[in-house]
Order: sequence, then structure tokens, then C-alpha cells
Amino acid sequence: MNEILGNLDSLRTAMDNGEFDAIIAMSPENVPYTSGVGIWSQKVIRDRLALVVWPREGEPTLIVATNEEGYVREKSWITDVRAYSQHQDSPIKMLSDVLHEKGMGAGRIGIEPAYLTADYYLELLETMPEAKFGSCEPMLQQVRMIKTDAEIELLSRAATSTERALMATYSTARPGEKERDLVARLGANILQSGAELPSFLFFTVGPNTGYAHPDPTDIELQPNDVLKADCGGWYSGYFSDIGRTVVVGKATEEQHSIYNRLAEVHRKTIATMTPGVPASEVYRQNVDFYKEADIEFNLPFAGHGLGLYIHEMPMLAAMDDTPLAPNMVFAVETRVRWPGVQGFHIEDLVVIREDGPEIITKFMDTSRLMEL
Repeated sequence: MNEILGNLDSLRTAMDNGEFDAIIAMSPENVPYTSGVGIWSQKVIRDRLALVVWPREGEPTLIVATNEEGYVREKSWITDVRAYSQHQDSPIKMLSDVLHEKGMGAGRIGIEPAYLTADYYLELLETMPEAKFGSCEPMLQQVRMIKTDAEIELLSRAATSTERALMATYSTARPGEKERDLVARLGANILQSGAELPSFLFFTVGPNTGYAHPDPTDIELQPNDVLKADCGGWYSGYFSDIGRTVVVGKATEEQHSIYNRLAEVHRKTIATMTPGVPASEVYRQNVDFYKEADIEFNLPFAGHGLGLYIHEMPMLAAMDDTPLAPNMVFAVETRVRWPGVQGFHIEDLVVIREDGPEIITKFMDTSRLMEL
């Protein structure tokens, strides 16, 4: 990710109308959104902070560890880059110095409390005793939930590439193969599709399809087994998230019946996703559709926003009343599982348009249970 994909004008407007003198982007989602550069080590090394100081007035500053400095200077559009030596210098001390330099030692500062660890937060309070801190996460979520055309193009390309990689893996699956070997091949296919890395690979066989997110095992694919996928990759820092279910061989009448009813729930749920409808109403109707289909329902959400984070706002859940709006992007997932027996999963990328929902992931036909 080395270009401006997000809506920084919207962020500036939110800052102008908001309460903060500056916000500090801290998470692996908001740092690339505000700086144009993704820092991979930030995803797995929590104490290697990367921080974007975004003031209401003036230019932003990007703070990174020295081992990321060269890459960041090349890729980010931010010109004021400061580097600290990890395990020698304190990134919080550098943050405090930058804020004081910008005249905000006693300012109102927005941070990401859901990401920043408690020890770093306590250090921040100690180094900036006159500042007032609050959460800027709602502001950043609000900005990021409306995607730019460039983001939608990237997310669409990522989803389609992942779907094709998944189909390539399905088409070569044979009885006798181990589940973990299938997972490895799916990961390789996602890489070859253009992803920087696979982000998650839940590719389950037979009775393991009854679990949501199990580790891969040495169980072997048997004739007529269900083969279920919930998988994705990182494409220029953005997630893909696809769910598909097939049978390797001949499906039973019961399996066809379950899948057909599930596919109808999926279709009806997506059809409700028009601009202005609250996310919670989509979920409520999803629950009703499950009941009408006589499928057990015990799921906390029907889908989620997708972007630089896997579960972005809005959530299609009972507690989220956010009205759907054009240029929101969702992963809509319809699933049912019987642990240790079998499970079925359909998940599509859906873009909200002015005239209703658009399904992006159409490479595989999900209207029926595919037999390979």
C-alpha cells in the first residue's frame, strides 16, 4: 500500500468538526489509512508502535521504529518521518515530544484505547500530564466505513482473486488428500493470485466442517465429503473474505436440502441491504429468514464491514443501528454448523450502491451445492 486510497478529505472534515486538536492513529488499520503505508511487523509485534500524529492544523508526522524507517520514507506520502530505536528509545516519549513541538502539550488528543496497551497509555499520561485524552476510534470508524471508489476497486479485485484461487484449489482436491495439504495449496494459490500474504485459511474436510475456525489436521478427504472454506488474503493491505462449500463427489438429498435453504436465506438477506436500512434491521430479518427456512440460528451477526480490518463497522448485528449507505462494503456470511458432523458456509462481498446491493463475488455459482 503506497498510494492514498482512503478518504482523507473526509477525515479532515471530521477533524474540523470534531473535538480533538490532534488524533493519533495507532492500529495496523488506521496507520496505513492515514499514511499510505502498511507496516507488516506492526500486525504481529504489538510493542513496535507506529504512530501517525494528525493535527487539526498543519502537516502530519509519522513515527516508526528505525528498522522500518527506510521503507516508510519511500512509500508514505507523509514527509515528516521520525524514527526511534526499539528497546532503546521510547516511542511514547517521541510522541510526547512531537505533540509538544506542535503546541499541543495541553491539548485535546484523540487516541485508540482499544489498541494501545495499558502500559503505553500510563506512560502517555505521565509524559503529558496537562493533555486531555479521548477515543478517536468512532471518528476513524465513521470515515473508513464509507469506501472510496479506489478502495472498492481494490476490494473487488481482491475478493475475485481469492474466489478464483479457492476454485482452483477445489478443482484439484482429491479423496485421500490430507486437510493440511489442501490448506497449504489454498495458501499458495492465494499468494499466486496477487496477495502479499494469506490472512486466514480455514479449509475444512468432512466432520471438521462443523467447526468455525479449527487448526488444519491430518484427516483425509473421503469420497462424498463436504469441503468448506472461509479464507482470505491481504491485497495492498486490504482484506478479502470468502466463504464457499462444495461436496467432493455426490451430495446427499439432505445436504442439498440444507444448502438450498441456506442459499435462499443468503439471497434474501442481501436483498434487504438497501441505503437507509439500519444494520440491525438486516440482522433482524436474517434471523427471521433462518426461522422460515427451518435452520437453527445461534449466530451473533449476519456480516461485517470489510477493508483494512477484517471486521469493520458497521456490523450486521442486533446492537448496530448504523444506516447502510452507498459505498459501504460488506462480507455477508450465511452459515450453519453441527460440530464434529458437518457445516455449510456462503460468504460474499457486497457493495451498497444507490439503487441497492451489488454482489461482487460471482465466479462460483452459490445458488446450488456444487459437486466436484
